[in-house]
Amino acid sequence: MMEIPGFKVLKTIGKGGMATVYLAVQESLEREVVLKTLNTANTENTDFSERFLNEGKVVASLRHPNIVTVYDIGATDDLLYISMEYVDGGDLKARLVGGVSVEETLDLIVKIADALDMAHRSGTIHRDVKPANILFRADRQHLLGDFGIAKQMEGDSELTSTGTILGSPFYMSPEQAEGMLVDGRTDIYSLGVIFYEMLTGERPFKGETPVKVILQHLQAPIPTLPEDLNVYQPLLEKMLAKDREERFADAGALVRYIEKFRGNGTAATADAPSGVVIDTLVLEPRVEGTEEETQPARVTKVPGDKGGRAGLGLAEIAKKRPSLRIGKQTFWLSTAGLALIAAGWIGAVIYSETLKRSSVLTARTQPIRIDTPATTAVPPTQLSQPVTGGTVPAPRQRAELTGEPVKDDVVRALAWLGRNSLEQGRLTDPPRDNAHYYFSRLLALDPNNAQGLNGFEKIAERYVVLAEKQFANKNFELAEVYVRLGLQVQPSNQGLLSLQSFMKNREKSFIDNIIEFFRG
Repeated sequence: MMEIPGFKVLKTIGKGGMATVYLAVQESLEREVVLKTLNTANTENTDFSERFLNEGKVVASLRHPNIVTVYDIGATDDLLYISMEYVDGGDLKARLVGGVSVEETLDLIVKIADALDMAHRSGTIHRDVKPANILFRADRQHLLGDFGIAKQMEGDSELTSTGTILGSPFYMSPEQAEGMLVDGRTDIYSLGVIFYEMLTGERPFKGETPVKVILQHLQAPIPTLPEDLNVYQPLLEKMLAKDREERFADAGALVRYIEKFRGNGTAATADAPSGVVIDTLVLEPRVEGTEEETQPARVTKVPGDKGGRAGLGLAEIAKKRPSLRIGKQTFWLSTAGLALIAAGWIGAVIYSETLKRSSVLTARTQPIRIDTPATTAVPPTQLSQPVTGGTVPAPRQRAELTGEPVKDDVVRALAWLGRNSLEQGRLTDPPRDNAHYYFSRLLALDPNNAQGLNGFEKIAERYVVLAEKQFANKNFELAEVYVRLGLQVQPSNQGLLSLQSFMKNREKSFIDNIIEFFRG
């Protein structure tokens, strides 16, 4: 079991990326705490360490009843740790499975928005607001946690620049998906996704692959709520507007809107029963991928909640809904739309197996294969058809009319996925979800794309660091594997070529020494 001075570690309760989370007892105060740790000996990227410490400092500076409390930040040997409040009521991701009431939904949105408003006014953007990061105390008080990729609004370091690409694809804003500079309105968008999910039991934007999810954030219309929930449609659209200028100006404005909405008696009644009560949960690992997960149940309707629009100017807001919103019958991500994405811009993809890290000895004698898609992009068939009359529509207009994804949006989605995979250390594996795979698909669409070319270089440089580290630890076989993988990505990389030459000379010198020993 992990040993950290001053703490008695009880058990592991979560693991993801470079961090591990433990339940522990702080011996001096005899209280249960959560220890989030980062083993610096296992990472060659100092950005992970900086981002980890940044989380502790950011949360410690935010004092709000709906933000998880940080107690301490420390280091021991090769370990960094953050000691924080132990929250034993589970998270929203687990609670959604049983369904929640409209009143509980509105209450949670107000509390989390108020916490975000305080964070934003303090100069911090969360950028990863999702159900797994909304926790509950045993008394059901809502808490916003995991500021691991929070960005300080002031300053422009490499760390914050890198961080702009992080987040969960299911809950990220369009501007975040495009790698643009973000502000507090990106968190409002993420909270809007959660709002829809709590009301309906499903996410507004789904897809079998990260690319499809990101494309929906960029292109798909805001979904329409069921008729019995349509009173909340204007609120939803003010949170999920693709143009951030059309969203609430800040989280405080969102809070005031909902409070006014509830005060006029048009939302769920205050004395309505809350959602399904579940037993106290032990904090679960909160590492979310992009694969489809079990969807939560539909919202528990409150008796007498008929909705209404009186006295709030909702009709006026409804008139300002984005023109992008269209009926479900023309929704581009229909079955035909999915087929176009698969067979159109992204093209025919050929997958190959990646090197299994455990097969180090086999890798020395057999060719290493990297997960690489086909390099030929098949253009959408619609583009080759002649226009018989009228004005040729602009690319985005054509996308809305035909269900065809816009090439620029696909490029941006692939660039985001490549950068995110690189940050997470997924260089050439797992299959179909790694930096090399996404940058390869990006270059298939746009052979001169600077982000794709730069991505290959960064992958190769990461392998240089990995190989040097293993070589220094005398893990020569694994060092050789890293060199060979890196050279497949970028054969001309001087760092890898020099290291390869050095290792060959080392082996030759060793053999010469053995021969001389027996001759002597």
